[in-house]
Amino acid sequence: MNNKTILTDCDGVLLDWEMAFHDWMKTQGYTLAVPGVYEMDVAYGIPRSECKRLVRVFNESAWMGFLPALRDARSGVAQLVEAGYTFICITSLSLDEKAKMLRVSNLKNIFGKDVFDDVVCLDTGADKDEALAPYKDSGMWWLEDKIENAECGHALGLNTILIAHEHNKKQCSEGITRVNNWKHLANTILGE
Repeated sequence: MNNKTILTDCDGVLLDWEMAFHDWMKTQGYTLAVPGVYEMDVAYGIPRSECKRLVRVFNESAWMGFLPALRDARSGVAQLVEAGYTFICITSLSLDEKAKMLRVSNLKNIFGKDVFDDVVCLDTGADKDEALAPYKDSGMWWLEDKIENAECGHALGLNTILIAHEHNKKQCSEGITRVNNWKHLANTILGE
């Protein structure tokens, strides 16, 4: 395996899915009830089944072509690309091919056309166990914001970095590096 390839989640790591989802929910007539939580059904005070449906509709909408970069992700990714790194994005977006096309286009528009070796789209909300399994014990970097997926990568022998968010501020397992921004993330990978 190429030791200059980084495995990464997308939403909450590269792109600001949460902000865009909140904006979209406003257009659908919903009001945010509990900010700073990962579970959107709790955030909006709606049944989990309704929320899952809404997340899928959002993830398969035109919005997927226009999500903004998360915080300083653009400069952090650029720093790593300059050092010779490329990325494989593993995202629980949707199995819809058009949604994947929008995701790829969005990533290329923000980060550049030669940054991603592959973009793997799993079903909406899917766990990443099977997608990460081929990289077991490779020592590759794995970037994630959801603690369960971070722990999965760590258990598979990946060098795991958890991107800090309000929803995971009290979560970080031993052996997983927690970073607040991409500058810290890039410096960790580059050993600076």
